[in-house]
Amino acid sequence: MRSRLTHKLNKVIFRLSPVLAERCNIDFKLETPSRAFMENEIFSYVNRLARAANQRHRLLFLGMDRYNWHYPRLLHAVDFHSIDIRPERAKYGPPGRHIVGDVMDMARHYGEETFDIVVANGLLGFGVNTPHALQILLAQCHRVLKPGGLFVLGFNARADIVPFPVTLDEDMFDEFAPPIEGVRESRHMVDDAYKHLYVFAGKTAHDRPAAGSRPAVQGWDAPLELAPLAMS
Repeated sequence: MRSRLTHKLNKVIFRLSPVLAERCNIDFKLETPSRAFMENEIFSYVNRLARAANQRHRLLFLGMDRYNWHYPRLLHAVDFHSIDIRPERAKYGPPGRHIVGDVMDMARHYGEETFDIVVANGLLGFGVNTPHALQILLAQCHRVLKPGGLFVLGFNARADIVPFPVTLDEDMFDEFAPPIEGVRESRHMVDDAYKHLYVFAGKTAHDRPAAGSRPAVQGWDAPLELAPLAMS
């Protein structure tokens, strides 16, 4: 009962003032294993490596809703930008860094090679429903990413949700295993009912490395020891 009342109160506070809700550290997170992995492990990994960079990284998150409204607070080491086609979702994006637009045409809004990181989670099977649509999405992500930039794709790898193979064009992306505890390959499945799969890749550099060499992902695959967490 108390949690229900708290949830309702938090929604009221958010409607009155998103700024106040943020100051109160209110969130509406989804309590699922795949979300926990992204919010704790992936975001921590991104923050660590972004801190180690010589310049501030820009991250683009595709699709906003109430349950991921708190993500800019978790990704505090980067400049968080977002895009969503639905105007009613704009209130969940960061003020001044959210665009109401179609992810299938996002290069028109942002231009070429704008972001160091692009995260596309939960779109496949929920709007991106065909192999052709997937290829358009991947091409758009490739266009807005800087050479060597980090691309994270997340989706429910179940045939009833995504009934087609999900492959990344090697001319656009180099998959790699990130230095995240428990992650051994470029594709990491979270052990839950949805079989949520995360794919990690770097945008292929203009000068593609020779066969067998390491992908040019600007240090995203470097050991975490090279990027120690700063205490806050």
